Amino acid sequence: MASPNVLLLDEPTNDFDVETLTALEDLLDTYAGVIIVISHDRYFLERVCDRFVGLLGNETLQDLALGIEQYLELRAEMISRSVVTEDRKEISGAAQLRLVKKELAKVEKQLERVIVQEQELIKEQESASFDHQRLLEVGAKLTEIGKVRSELEDKWLELSGQVKE
Repeated sequence: MASPNVLLLDEPTNDFDVETLTALEDLLDTYAGVIIVISHDRYFLERVCDRFVGLLGNETLQDLALGIEQYLELRAEMISRSVVTEDRKEISGAAQLRLVKKELAKVEKQLERVIVQEQELIKEQESASFDHQRLLEVGAKLTEIGKVRSELEDKWLELSGQVKE
């Protein structure tokens, strides 16, 4: 192992001051290998990572194309499924409209992020035209991103309809 190319970091930001943390982030930006990070520091993760994988309640790792936002959304869905709420009936019309508009803005942000990822993958696919294995990997990611985009577009249409009503 002359030059390892994988770093495994478990809660690397716990005991650092801001100056040390900034230095670590800058150092990791220049690292050419793979970095596997386990952390609760959302800002650090978004700053250092370009791919996110989450461990959810079903005991499997799930690729999170939308990043931490997708993890938080999936986690919230799991929690809401486990807790029976009848409070929705009591929410006023104006409050319900605010909630729908907030959700619509969130979906629009996610959709923008997915479109950017899709465009990056298309560029990567074009540049990897002679690497068959890489083409297959990028094609699989494009298919996954396409499904996510389709789901987000459907959700956007549904929420837009609710706002107009």
